[in-house]
Amino acid sequence: MQPPSESRSVLYEVNFEADAAISGPFDTWLRDHVADVLQSDGFRSAEILDDDSAPPGRIRRIVQYRLHDRTALERYLATVAPRLEEAGRVRFGERYSATPRVLPHREEFVLGAFSTENCLNCGEVLRGQHCSHCGQHAQVRVLSMWGLVKDVVGDLLNADSRVWRTLWPLGFRPGLLTQDYLRGRRARYTPPFRMYLVLSVVFFVLASLEDPGRALEFNVDENAANIQLRDDAAAADGAGKPVVVDTKPGPGGPMYKARPLDEDARKLIEGIVARVPASEREAIRAQLEREMSQASPEDRAVARRFMADPCGEENLRVDVGAEFEPLEERLRGACRKIVADQQGFGRAIFDNVPKMMFIFLPLIAGVLALLYLRSGRYYVEHLLFVVHFHAFFFLAGIVALLLDHLAALLSGGAARLVESVQGFYGAACVFYVPWYLLMALRRVYGQSWWKTVPKFGILGIAYFVSLVLTAIGLLAYTALTL
Repeated sequence: MQPPSESRSVLYEVNFEADAAISGPFDTWLRDHVADVLQSDGFRSAEILDDDSAPPGRIRRIVQYRLHDRTALERYLATVAPRLEEAGRVRFGERYSATPRVLPHREEFVLGAFSTENCLNCGEVLRGQHCSHCGQHAQVRVLSMWGLVKDVVGDLLNADSRVWRTLWPLGFRPGLLTQDYLRGRRARYTPPFRMYLVLSVVFFVLASLEDPGRALEFNVDENAANIQLRDDAAAADGAGKPVVVDTKPGPGGPMYKARPLDEDARKLIEGIVARVPASEREAIRAQLEREMSQASPEDRAVARRFMADPCGEENLRVDVGAEFEPLEERLRGACRKIVADQQGFGRAIFDNVPKMMFIFLPLIAGVLALLYLRSGRYYVEHLLFVVHFHAFFFLAGIVALLLDHLAALLSGGAARLVESVQGFYGAACVFYVPWYLLMALRRVYGQSWWKTVPKFGILGIAYFVSLVLTAIGLLAYTALTL
């Protein structure tokens, strides 16, 4: 398959004819003229040829220019050629003429070349295992799955790979990647947005190995609905312990009046138990049976009414104001879906976190643009800084997740050792991450400490506020799109 003509090299030929009486000055001017033309973008080489077919009293010269593509030629003809042509007319008047023509490249054969074919990417003639123009490998093929795995693993295991040259400064030299990128030193590192996407994908894949929905618990009472992280350790510690209930004092201590559970009470308990993770159901069932056996008939009736529709008007007050009253039914509908499938809601939140990041990052970049308003930097430079910092954050998170999964796989002394490393790593990150951000600000923006430290504090507050706002937006968006 031939590449399109716009991306293939072009031969631009100009045939000059001049009076023989001015051959000396004309040839001198022509050499300077060709040198000027070669300064234009896209011109690669030129050659001056004699043409012996000139009539008596005239000379002919043929100049052939080789360009990268047709676009470069059109740009030259529109901007540079009129000026150079006018200079020739001023010098020699009507004593010479020039006739141009364009010869599109088709094929070139070079002795000893690796291939007589053209690069499938840019159309350049191949003279080795890689294209001399764009760098693409000459042997382009559809990779098998094993070939793709070998390419990826080869890049990771290669000590000179850009991956490793990027990860070290990303983790231990705050701001260096941003600084080098802005100074134009980019070839040795992985591109910043690609690095951010790869690290974020790895982070979320590792985080999804355990069901993210189990970590969230949705509670509804008569006053409000709230979402909180479930503490599995606390739940395990509380399993099997007696539950304190309202009682009446007696001579020998509290008096419990246990009542047998009727069919309605057992159905109510099973309805509640069905909404919790399977691993916690036995403990929750035992706890509810104790509570229900000691509950009065009135309390059981309230519980049945509440469980019939926890998000109904009788059980949950929603005050959104008169102007947003049409949203109330949507909010109650979202509440019912969440109560019916809390783990599904947790998974939906987890799936939407990457979307939240694409809002969160530009917000922080905007804060940086305001903090460094007089720095003369473009907004995209601040965004680049934020991308590098969050790539580091994902890298730190990946290490934490790997330690967590390793501790889960091991047992005994090895597991305790990994858990100790986890604790030390978590404590170190509490101090290292803020220090990393402060040093990155200092390196990239180059301001003094007395200017950098206050801006670091303001940025920290902005991080917290932006995180809260985007988290609220994340919860609302997830709830309304279930």
